[in-house]
Amino acid sequence: MKTIIHTLSLLLLAFAVITPTFAADKAKKKKPAPVAVKAPKGVELTADQQAKLDALNKEFGPKLAACRKEASGIITTDQKKARAAAFKAAKAAGKEGKELRAAAEAAFNVSEDQKTKLAECKKAMGTLQKEVRAKMVSILTKEQKAQLKGSKKGGDKKKK
Repeated sequence: MKTIIHTLSLLLLAFAVITPTFAADKAKKKKPAPVAVKAPKGVELTADQQAKLDALNKEFGPKLAACRKEASGIITTDQKKARAAAFKAAKAAGKEGKELRAAAEAAFNVSEDQKTKLAECKKAMGTLQKEVRAKMVSILTKEQKAQLKGSKKGGDKKKK
């Protein structure tokens, strides 16, 4: 009987010591900071440019994340589910482009108050994104900017 009690005591002690260690590991694993802007594809950044880009992400990432969180909080989960179901059904029916979005929005059923709040969020996010883009472009050299413009012109065109 003493052996069983002794073994159980040791197991409980080991459990008590190990549990905080796992909790500390979980606390150390934080989500990465929100990314406001990424380096354009095909453009190689110098270490100095990357540092400036990281600073931009540090400054604007949380602001954009807060904007997105606010916008997602305006629409209820039921509305999101209804929109997703309508979107899926319209896509299965062969609708594309404006017809597809119109069918999804019709099922969305947003109130006027929600529409105004969404418009405000969209405007604020657009302003932030323009500011981020302008600052990101100011980091690039003339050659990188030319490379960026060249990749836009040669990009894939949408199917009609």
